[in-house]
Amino acid sequence: MKNIITCLIWVCLLYACGAPVNFTAHYNEVPTGLDKRINIEGCYISQFGCDSAFFSVYMFYPDGLFTIATASNFDSELITCFEKGGDSRACKYPLWGTYRLDGDLIRTQTIRTEGNGCVVFRDYRILPDGSIVNVSDYVDPDKTNLGYMQNYPSYKTNECEVVATFRPLQTKRDRTDCPFLKKKWFKKD
Repeated sequence: MKNIITCLIWVCLLYACGAPVNFTAHYNEVPTGLDKRINIEGCYISQFGCDSAFFSVYMFYPDGLFTIATASNFDSELITCFEKGGDSRACKYPLWGTYRLDGDLIRTQTIRTEGNGCVVFRDYRILPDGSIVNVSDYVDPDKTNLGYMQNYPSYKTNECEVVATFRPLQTKRDRTDCPFLKKKWFKKD
């Protein structure tokens, strides 16, 4: 019995330490140049697809790090979390991941850590005036064992593109709050 428990613990640890199978945008700590295209000294607030009852708050760091939270009601505590961090429940909610520039698109990958992990893909188009719009938000349902993510309201094309609202912040949440920075699989080999 003791051997079975030990074996189960090792299996759980192996799953907890590994990357989701479709996470490909490894973090390489190199300036991306995004700060020359859009304002990243704050956070953005977007309507979630055509569902105006939900919105996303997200923030880009100059070295390819990205964080986002989706909520059903606007809460100043969430904005405070993006500005200062902290131990509140709201500050534990945002997902972390990376982004890459691909022409006028900012392609992001964030990671849900439950189960064998799940990658959420979001793309934002940079408009000529430096504003951005969310153009896609989806998961690969066959790459996750998270039952509730099977019904994620994915869209590869946003039918209701609305320009994100930029909210300047005095400071930004410390990037070292990202739990993946200590994981070998998160960084580029």
